[in-house]
Amino acid sequence: MAAALASEGYLDAGYSSISIDDCWEDSVRDNETGALLPDPKRFPHGMKALGTQIHSHGARFGIYSDVGTRTCGGFLGSKGHEALDADTFASWGVDYLKLDGCYSNVTGFTQGYPKMGSALQNTGRDIVYSCSWPAYLGGNESNKPYAAMIEAGCNSWRNWEDIQCDWSSVSQIIEHWGTWGEAMVPFAGPGHWHDPDMLVIGNGCLTLAEEQTQMALWSIVAAPLIMGNDLRNVSAASKAILLNPHAISVDQDPMGRMGYRLTSEDYTTQIWVRHLENGDVAVGLFNYNGGSPAGVRWIAGDAYCAHAKGVGSVDGFGHTLASCRDGVANDTGCASGHGFFYYNPGYNGQCMCALDNCTDRGAIQGYTIYQLSPHAPPNGTDITVDFASLGLRVPAGYHVHVLDIWTGQPLEEHYNSSYTAKNVSQHGTSFLRFSTQPQP
Repeated sequence: MAAALASEGYLDAGYSSISIDDCWEDSVRDNETGALLPDPKRFPHGMKALGTQIHSHGARFGIYSDVGTRTCGGFLGSKGHEALDADTFASWGVDYLKLDGCYSNVTGFTQGYPKMGSALQNTGRDIVYSCSWPAYLGGNESNKPYAAMIEAGCNSWRNWEDIQCDWSSVSQIIEHWGTWGEAMVPFAGPGHWHDPDMLVIGNGCLTLAEEQTQMALWSIVAAPLIMGNDLRNVSAASKAILLNPHAISVDQDPMGRMGYRLTSEDYTTQIWVRHLENGDVAVGLFNYNGGSPAGVRWIAGDAYCAHAKGVGSVDGFGHTLASCRDGVANDTGCASGHGFFYYNPGYNGQCMCALDNCTDRGAIQGYTIYQLSPHAPPNGTDITVDFASLGLRVPAGYHVHVLDIWTGQPLEEHYNSSYTAKNVSQHGTSFLRFSTQPQP
């Protein structure tokens, strides 16, 4: 994998590390020294040799442990062994440590994370320190002790739930960051970052539009870009997203100011914004649920069919619009509904199929009625952003220059007060960089 990181251009783009996750350990510590040991079958040459091999490709070596007595996979944790484990990691040439939070509690976090932070600093080796402290403190980001995490030496921290390789999980994390972003902004900056979890781009579990959205919004919130994929099996299209230099430039902007969702909660379209060092503004115009995928016709917004049943379960939870469409088509219990169904992405992806022709309807916010239409093409939606709402001032004699980050090309037209992205695909994001320039 380290060889692929180098040969496929990822290392040159800035992806600098290969990290080993949980379950690398043996079941016991060294009898004489008490040091952690690697699984002798999986790592017969030991971790120092592995680190040397990774370093030989120009990459950095990352490893995993836990602040508690055990790792999340049930292996030995670092509690009570912080100094020893830090010295062991340093002796192996480790450059990055993720310290998880299983088999611990709030007291263990407030004591253990600073202990490991001090121990890492005392090794004299530059080891990036990723803490999972806030991920175990619930969903309210406004009351988490981020100042204490910075004081403990945490360079980044996992805030919330583990990402899964599906759009439902990715979109829930996006919504969490959208809801709490402004509370998190003051604690992000050079040397200490919020981490919404790894990029799942290249695994085949998202559409290309969804992969673009993850890359765009992760870059806007200044997230660490950590790939969780097999670099040997990434498609050319996914690779282009991961290596997009303009997206990476936004993520790595030197000012380090975290972006956030500008619009309030909206299950149709959203505007995300990040202010950059040179005065430019990066914007993500995200189509959360506007338009429709192929095979679906939009019928009515903020409405539901009065006589309906859940698709896939009693409550019909856990769907994307595309899986809802497929579920309705394949559920014989939906046959009497003439292809009508309603869907709400914001309520656990609820999908309900009509039991009749849906002439009896009610009004409810967040739900949309659709009908199966096999030959209907996918439809996106237009998203408009006013420059004033971004805090982007356009002085007299100036206009706004727009760079399309996905194509890497500037738009020929110049703009004065607003910009509209046309036909943004469902779950997709128009990713743009705005700059003010003198009019010719």
